[in-house]
Amino acid sequence: MLRIDKHIEHFDQHFSEKLPTDFVVRFEELDSEKYPQVQVTLNNQQAGDIIDDNAYEDDGYRYHDVFHYTFATLLEWSPCARAMLKRKRKSCAETDRIEDGARAAITEEAISLIIFNDAKANNFYEGISQIDDHILEIIKRMTSSFEVAIKSKYEWQNAILKSYEMFRLLRKNKGGVITFNTNSKRVDYKTLN
Repeated sequence: MLRIDKHIEHFDQHFSEKLPTDFVVRFEELDSEKYPQVQVTLNNQQAGDIIDDNAYEDDGYRYHDVFHYTFATLLEWSPCARAMLKRKRKSCAETDRIEDGARAAITEEAISLIIFNDAKANNFYEGISQIDDHILEIIKRMTSSFEVAIKSKYEWQNAILKSYEMFRLLRKNKGGVITFNTNSKRVDYKTLN
């Protein structure tokens, strides 16, 4: 049974573990003789492993964590970002197990990959202002048992398009620094120093 308060203002409003209101993530492409790799740092600490595309071709998937952080900022939902930011809601065992647990994280990773494959076939959404409604419907179905179910297709579309704007900048410039603000719903890019 889906237990979501349709009138909830913020998913974190009743928890001590909240997504940060303002955080900066640095994506730095590393010199590698084998294949391109990216190191992601948050507050000057490495976040997760060094990432590569895990593919035969250079398609930039190494920058995909930007999707998770953008979803956290614009949708207030990202089990993956919560884990990377160490903001899983452990104060409530049920929320930690369901909303921030493995199934939710796998769902988000699957959504990221579905979107990525569509974006790749469509020039990574450059110059595109609408996502295929079929993809948005799949996302809504995949997330129907999670708190993010209350987010509209329009909200998902905005989050996806913003994340791909950032993705294209990261890929073009071989990295960058992105500031995420969950209060103002802003995601801002700047090149590496």
